Amino acid sequence: MTAIETGSFESIDVAAVALEADALRRIPRSLALRHDVLSLFSDGNSITVALPDAADRETIDRVRFATGMHVRTVQASREAIRARLSDAYANAPHAGAAYGKGDEAPAIRELDALHSRAANARASDVHVEPCAGGGRVRQRVDGVLHEVRALPAELYAQVVSRIKLLAGMDIADRRQPQDGRYPIETSGRSIDARVSSMPTIAGEKLVIRLLDNHTRIPDLHSLGMPPELAARFTAAVHAPHGFIVVCGPTGSGKTTTLYAALAARNTPGQNLCSVEDPVEIAIPGVAQVQVNVRAGVTFASALRAFMRQDPNAIMVGEMRDEETAAVAASASLSGQLVLTTLHSNDAPRCVERLLELGVARHTLAAGLTAVIAQRLVRRLCRRCAARSAQGCEACGMTGFSGRSALFEAMFLDDKMRTAIAGGASSVQLCEMALERGYVPMPAEGLRLVRLGDTSLDELRRVLPVEEAV
Repeated sequence: MTAIETGSFESIDVAAVALEADALRRIPRSLALRHDVLSLFSDGNSITVALPDAADRETIDRVRFATGMHVRTVQASREAIRARLSDAYANAPHAGAAYGKGDEAPAIRELDALHSRAANARASDVHVEPCAGGGRVRQRVDGVLHEVRALPAELYAQVVSRIKLLAGMDIADRRQPQDGRYPIETSGRSIDARVSSMPTIAGEKLVIRLLDNHTRIPDLHSLGMPPELAARFTAAVHAPHGFIVVCGPTGSGKTTTLYAALAARNTPGQNLCSVEDPVEIAIPGVAQVQVNVRAGVTFASALRAFMRQDPNAIMVGEMRDEETAAVAASASLSGQLVLTTLHSNDAPRCVERLLELGVARHTLAAGLTAVIAQRLVRRLCRRCAARSAQGCEACGMTGFSGRSALFEAMFLDDKMRTAIAGGASSVQLCEMALERGYVPMPAEGLRLVRLGDTSLDELRRVLPVEEAV
């Protein structure tokens, strides 16, 4: 190969290069001819191609997507590339056929349809996962996964590569978990797609979390709390200091409740901060920070930095480790309101979970002011429900449309703080809370069942059966 250096790219005389048949087959004919891409040779996970502009990022990305390989580029004249392409395809009329006629167009159309379908269904997540003979697409609507599409093996691989390419992930790396993101404009909506890839024994599985960029900032009065609970929670949110924990499993609406609390305090006289992973809704007037572990921005480090900026209230998206829990609990004793989330089954057991995370008992007793536990249950479709989920076109034949939140709350007074400091168990705390008006979630759920808002089967889906009878 005759070559010279041109800037940072190598320039070659393609007329003197012996083309490698396998490399030629890796790029679809339509892509090669449309964008003047000449495959030279491949080696493992890399392919070398000649381009008229070796820095043409759009064409390089197309080649990466079509091949699933790292791309090395060299530069050559457009006329010389076209002459070699003409000769190559004249001598090998079927080259590129194994990689799909029309290069990436089927995958682009399939992904566009996936985006549109998910947006129209108001899906929160889309799962693109391998299975026997190819893959499948499922979307989560109102907390429940529904299968919507089966994909043949070749198209599944192309769709996975397309998603990873858009998300800025390494499409050639299929052995390690990766994260990325990309914007979607579909059905008149602007959506932020957060992508997570995971290698499984059957192939790569992707989960796309869909965050609507124009989601309305929630209001405390729209959460659906019972009036008395809402009044006490609002008072706790507006207190000058304290420690409020919202607990429940993933997808139970905890972050929405915290956003509503922040929005309620969001006035010109307040310095409000949050550290989140991810930032789901942008709230004007609130200093929101996205966790970036690679850059050293963790929940704990951001919380410590905010403490030096004279905050009135701090939201910590999630307490995942001992360090974050300890810093958050201690911050509540320094004159700020701290709001955070935790994975716990109910309000009384949240205390035990915090102790397990390493929060000192005396710190917890002194700082904790309120614990909210919550779940989301699907609402019966108003068009077809007769206290059971029948199904119609309006609800996608599920019998449900939208969701309602179930809440329970434990507000601490001096006697409960003394009990926590003295080593009280969750059972003892529950008994004390019941004496103070605590209503467990199963009882609140049964109230919604009696009102015809949801069904008993749906309540049992989100709460243990023995608690929902």
